[in-house]
Formats: sequence, structure tokens, C-alpha cells
Amino acid sequence: MGFYPVCPGTDQYVLGTPLFKKMTLHLENGKDVLINAPNNSAENQYINRLEINGENYSKNWLSHKQLMKGAVLDVTMGNSPNRNRERNRKISLFHYPMKNNIQIMDLKVKQHQKMENS
Repeated sequence: MGFYPVCPGTDQYVLGTPLFKKMTLHLENGKDVLINAPNNSAENQYINRLEINGENYSKNWLSHKQLMKGAVLDVTMGNSPNRNRERNRKISLFHYPMKNNIQIMDLKVKQHQKMENS
């Protein structure tokens, strides 16, 4: 589908490469989640752009709450990674476990810098 749960106890699904060019999930609440990846292929395995309901989406995860409202995910695939999606390294772009890892790494760097300056 292009997303999967990675951390039990959170409502986040991490984005991955969709396996289909088009897929519709019919939710129990009557809403649909439509996933479009028309240029998906063995060569085009990288997400270059994602739009949800016509709006650019730069996070690397989706929330369960967001999906339960129904959504149209338009995925533009490419044959190389779009490095510009990663340039703006805001912690909120990352899913829950990654946020914790980034915060721990940042803390360790600060502690190391403090020790070097002492």
C-alpha cells in the first residue's frame, strides 16, 4: 500500500514505496482512502512528492486519525530520491521512534560539545 505501522502504541504509519499503481481502501466508517501512484514501476521506486487531498505533504508518516477521515494520496514516484524532501529537517516530519532517536542524538552531541569546551 505504501505505508505500514512501525511502533505499537502510536497511531502513525511510516511511508514506504507503494506496490500498486492504484488502490482503494474501503473503511468500515464508509470513507475511502485512495492511493494513486500512476508512474510506479521497478525503476521508479522513490517517493518524489506526496499530496494528500490535493495538498503537498512533506512528513514521512501518516496518522491513523488522518486516514480514518478518508483521503486521496497522490504519490509521484521517481528513479532517484528527492533529496529536497529531506532538506528541511524538522523533528515533526519524522515518525515517533525516529523523533526519539533524533532527540537522543542531539542531546549526546550537545553533551559532547559541552565536555570538549570544559
